[in-house]
Amino acid sequence: MNPAPWILDLSKQINSEILGRLSWIGIPTSPEGGSTDCNKKGYSFRLLDYACGEGVISRGIFNYVDEAWGIDLSARMVNSFNQRAAAFDVPKRKKMFAVQGDLLAPSASNDSTSFAGKDWFDFDLAIMSMALHHVSSPEDAVKMLVSRVKVGRPVLLVDWIAGTTVGEEGAAACSGHGKHAHDVMPGTHTVTREGFTKDEMVKMLEEAGCVGVGFMEFEELSHLDFEEKRMWRRLFLAKGVKGDQ
Repeated sequence: MNPAPWILDLSKQINSEILGRLSWIGIPTSPEGGSTDCNKKGYSFRLLDYACGEGVISRGIFNYVDEAWGIDLSARMVNSFNQRAAAFDVPKRKKMFAVQGDLLAPSASNDSTSFAGKDWFDFDLAIMSMALHHVSSPEDAVKMLVSRVKVGRPVLLVDWIAGTTVGEEGAAACSGHGKHAHDVMPGTHTVTREGFTKDEMVKMLEEAGCVGVGFMEFEELSHLDFEEKRMWRRLFLAKGVKGDQ
């Protein structure tokens, strides 16, 4: 099933904002991947794309990373991610794949056969796009992401700014807007909140051990279409760099 047009528009908007702020985020600016941005020969810049869905983020910035590792709770989304990656003509020196899982589950840190292995840590960048408002504890989700990146490397969050809904449905539609392009988000089957304020995001990132916290609002509003009705909302990018804890 193909995504609705408004979801495609939203995906394009998010990727455009990310690509326009590569240096601010901490993504290598050479379109040859992260290894060209590092002094160490053979270094691979690794992305953790959490709640990855069909891989819109991974594919959107893949020219600027060497490896994209996706995780999603939905087996259907993981299968779609991997099918699209296979058709993406990934160079032999690069990797792009996804697996099913939930890093917020207790077994993610206790089970040595799953996500507790060293390969699932020390990423150069972790991104969680359009999923934080689905988890029951956003604070725990942010801490989890920070734990998965190297010291001095960034975590990027993309989500809605609270209180920015415009349209005849208003906030009522936000409280149960159903499934995004990513099917079901980790930790819950429902939307747990309408969005986040700048102060909330800064606090979460700082309490998770980040420094250099930044917050940017999207200049243009995003539209969402439900039952032949349209509403408009504003997105943000929030980033923090893992400190030397």
